Amino acid sequence: MTLDGLEEAIRRAVPRRSRVNFIRYADDSIVSGKSKRLLEEAVKPAAEAFLAERGLTLSKEKTVITHIKDGFTFLGQTFRKHGRVLHITPSKEGVLALRRKVGVLINKHVSAPMPILIKKLNETLRGWANYHSHVVSSEAFSCIDKYVFERLWRMVRKRHPKKSGKWLYRKYRKAAGGKYIFSAVVKTQKGVKKTYRVIRTSSIGIKRHIKIKADANPYDPKYAAYFWQRRNKKESKLLPALSAREFRAQFA
Repeated sequence: MTLDGLEEAIRRAVPRRSRVNFIRYADDSIVSGKSKRLLEEAVKPAAEAFLAERGLTLSKEKTVITHIKDGFTFLGQTFRKHGRVLHITPSKEGVLALRRKVGVLINKHVSAPMPILIKKLNETLRGWANYHSHVVSSEAFSCIDKYVFERLWRMVRKRHPKKSGKWLYRKYRKAAGGKYIFSAVVKTQKGVKKTYRVIRTSSIGIKRHIKIKADANPYDPKYAAYFWQRRNKKESKLLPALSAREFRAQFA
């Protein structure tokens, strides 16, 4: 609530017909404008004055004025315009943070039963993939799937140093099938074999986000069919992805 009114303060500081847009989520916000000069001389001073009245300041590390072609990161995603097309991808920092988290989880559960480790990994991977499932994420998903598999494969080789590659393959890969799919077959107390698989973020799928109608009200009966269709539509369309070279260049 402390930041309520920031948008109004910024709009008052710029000419009436200036193309200035304000987007805020909690204490993170973006202000777009038609020129760098407008942002530097009107928008930024207005925001600083608004925050100063409340004993706050702009973060020097997070505050940046940049062109859309150079891109910027907001809420874990990078926005960058290529020609006339805007690409939104998982940020480099977000992907690296997930890799670190996966590494910590594997190291923490290196001696734990495999079902426990797989459950923890699936919770983390599924949540991250669902968050990025509406943007250009196919290359990021493939990168993560390969990394997770390789970390797990190194772990089981250390866990079973005297076992052959064929034995490891039968125990941790054969049941799942496919490339970069890690699995473990465990016998239950009743003697039944159960297969646990590490999910592939690529399998989550990438669905285009369809903007909701401005006047649609979920409590209005006349929009019941509209919201039912939004909830139950099964089709998904792959978003146009960056080339593998473009994506890898971000992590070079």
